[in-house]
Amino acid sequence: MRTTPPMLPLRPPLLAALAGSALLLLLQAMPTVAPFLEYRRSALSAEPWRLLTGHLVHVNWMHALANAGAWVLLSYLFAPRLSVARQLLALALGAAAVSLALAAGYPAIAWYRGASGALHALFFAGATVALARSARRRPRSMALLPLALVVAGWIKVAVDLPRGGVTAYADWLGVSTVPQAHLIGAIAGTALGVYFAARSRLRPSVSLARDGGKSPVPPPAAAAR
Repeated sequence: MRTTPPMLPLRPPLLAALAGSALLLLLQAMPTVAPFLEYRRSALSAEPWRLLTGHLVHVNWMHALANAGAWVLLSYLFAPRLSVARQLLALALGAAAVSLALAAGYPAIAWYRGASGALHALFFAGATVALARSARRRPRSMALLPLALVVAGWIKVAVDLPRGGVTAYADWLGVSTVPQAHLIGAIAGTALGVYFAARSRLRPSVSLARDGGKSPVPPPAAAAR
């Protein structure tokens, strides 16, 4: 009798990403709600929730689908390196950093929608952690793939930056983009990735210090009688 192999359980970060992507698409299907959630600089003092909710709404379906798919892909890619809590922290920190930086440094940007800045934070946090962990292992060639991800990510951010008033991907998106959000998200994600990597590296040292610098030795097994 032929049996169906059991399905592997989905990792919690991927489940969270699927739920979050569903939320993005649900909000896109509710166009009357988006104006009350989008980042709007003039309304931030009275409606501070826009600092975060502006990253949940999008300008059109192409925009929403692209970011929803990217969220699921990045979550799956970095699930072995970042827990669901760390992934959500990277997204929240990236979203807040983008909104605050736009409000403080780019007063000409009156409104903003989209999760791409927060997703850049997630990408660079995960890639930085992966690079740091791989660099401590043998052979060192294991670090080549995460290094390539980091380098390619920064090249993409550099290419996105506006030159002469022209922004990348405006044609397929059908609207002007805000590549400054990608840069801010990349910086925030890299900083958070360095913090995560440093904490992971210090954790074994802290455990040894609590044990007096020695690894705990299990008691000898009792002899059978």
